[in-house]
Amino acid sequence: MGDTLDIEDTELEGKELRTALRHAPIRTVAPGSEWNETEELILRRRSVRKFKGRQVPEHLIRRVLEVARYAPSQGNCQPWSFIVVRDRDLIAQMEGYCVAVCKAMTAKLDYTHYPKGSWKRFTTELKTRFMNRRAPNALHPVPMTAIKSIAAGRFRVFHRAPTVILLLMDKRGVGSPEIDIGVVGQNIVIAAQSLGLGTCWIGFSKLMNSNKALVEKLGAAPPFEIVEAIAVGYPIGDPTLNQISRQTHEIVWWEGGNKQIFY
Repeated sequence: MGDTLDIEDTELEGKELRTALRHAPIRTVAPGSEWNETEELILRRRSVRKFKGRQVPEHLIRRVLEVARYAPSQGNCQPWSFIVVRDRDLIAQMEGYCVAVCKAMTAKLDYTHYPKGSWKRFTTELKTRFMNRRAPNALHPVPMTAIKSIAAGRFRVFHRAPTVILLLMDKRGVGSPEIDIGVVGQNIVIAAQSLGLGTCWIGFSKLMNSNKALVEKLGAAPPFEIVEAIAVGYPIGDPTLNQISRQTHEIVWWEGGNKQIFY
């Protein structure tokens, strides 16, 4: 039979097929083995924020989206839809609107613009703290720093990528559709990595939901809404040379009635 069972090459049906699958060989990986190709792709992937001007061939984007289509989802609900934007003028329009929103947010929430001890600084800081308690994730210091950089023109929202894939979520999705969007997006970035492309998640893309005209132009019709975007292009330089720190988290491991802690 060999190392694997190719169902398409068999003439087994029903009970015979189930028996053959049950007894098919299990691929074994010895402790300390080298990373396989898929593992290497995941470990070497980096978020790319500098892209070449060269456009990505259409067939590569189609391949990436076909791989995305096979992502698992809760109840096989598949609560996603994609919009591919390769028109530079439209990307510039998307960029311009997101920048305008970031400028407005900075003006309303960045109390450091005003002198210490001033009434304006006090009231703005009070409002900022109140908003932060209501939306701690959105107004975390990390995105707030990025918002200020975007407003000041130091940070590009879509990083001048030649292709932007908008990920739309069906709000009627089963369970937690936002998790399914994360899974489908991971398929996209790993598939793109395997094709020599660079990618970057763009969370600020959801700001466009507040622009009805732009949403209609893009074709993001309800019950779908933009929740993420992925910039795609050919990276400048070798992003895999960038060393990215990763925390070692405590892992609670239960087996045989015993609890162990791994790192």
